Amino acid sequence: MHRSPEATEPSHIGRPQEEKEMQVDHVFLSLNAKDFAAQSEWWSDLLGRQWDREPMPSCHEWDLREGVLFQVLDNVKGEPVTVTLHVADVDAEIARLRKAGIDVPDPVRVEGFDTLRFAEFADPEGNTVGLLDGQ
Repeated sequence: MHRSPEATEPSHIGRPQEEKEMQVDHVFLSLNAKDFAAQSEWWSDLLGRQWDREPMPSCHEWDLREGVLFQVLDNVKGEPVTVTLHVADVDAEIARLRKAGIDVPDPVRVEGFDTLRFAEFADPEGNTVGLLDGQ
């Protein structure tokens, strides 16, 4: 959005409340898979459980939190994406994933944060996966 240099108030000031912001009920994070079955199994291993539903034959869907859904879609088109998951204990998650055969590096501290640590790796189709904990 381009704003003039003299603009000092956000553009939503003065509008009725219902027009100020989009009301989002759910967030869908969708990942396209060339090998739908293999990707679905890999993400099941990563998340530690099978998908919650199969809303259509070409979609496996997990409820990550209330209103946040993750999907693996049977779609050979699409560019790689980055999925970053903030977890309570990155060390415990890395240990669990390594036991499941997923190669995850040790976490590193993120500069500029007190306790934030981050580990980055890839799924079998080249999507970037990040795990972090702390603040």
